[in-house]
Amino acid sequence: MPRTARPAPQQVTAVLGVALGAVGAAVLGAHGGDVTLPDAGATTADLHLLAGHTAAPAVTTTPVEATSAAATVPELVKAGRHRQKIEDAITSFESRIGTTRYEGYCERAVENAFGTQGHYGSARQDWRSQEQHRDWRHAPRGAMVFYDTSSNAHVALSLGDGRVVSSSAHGRVGIVPIDHFRRPLGWAYAPY
Repeated sequence: MPRTARPAPQQVTAVLGVALGAVGAAVLGAHGGDVTLPDAGATTADLHLLAGHTAAPAVTTTPVEATSAAATVPELVKAGRHRQKIEDAITSFESRIGTTRYEGYCERAVENAFGTQGHYGSARQDWRSQEQHRDWRHAPRGAMVFYDTSSNAHVALSLGDGRVVSSSAHGRVGIVPIDHFRRPLGWAYAPY
């Protein structure tokens, strides 16, 4: 078989993903599971399958970037689930707009939005236990935004557009600009 120019690593990775997904089981079944693929850490396989060929397929390795499809699929699935959880939390919190039920209970309001409660006794305890990001003005959607407003601090949920949904927004749950509360501490991803 004549060799042609090698495709870019991204193309090889895509081809490998399709090839392994579509024919991997057939190849392994036809060869009694004796096909050995290279370590997925730093390389990917370039499979050469021929119709009617009964010998083991030729496998060569090509260096790929750490962001290959094989390395990112689990992360993409996890990110998708996390993104849905964030949207559900925001929807839940926004459904409480206007209520005074959470006045003085900001930590409970944020935890309840994520469908949980009792993880932290105060917003300050929550802030101290998280990986902290100081650039509060650019808190991503769904991030918790913390403020040094009292001994217990305050926490709100970022909408990702310069606003937060929060308890104590004019005495009730509401949407206010991210700089509405005094002395911002920063933001952190919700651990729930």
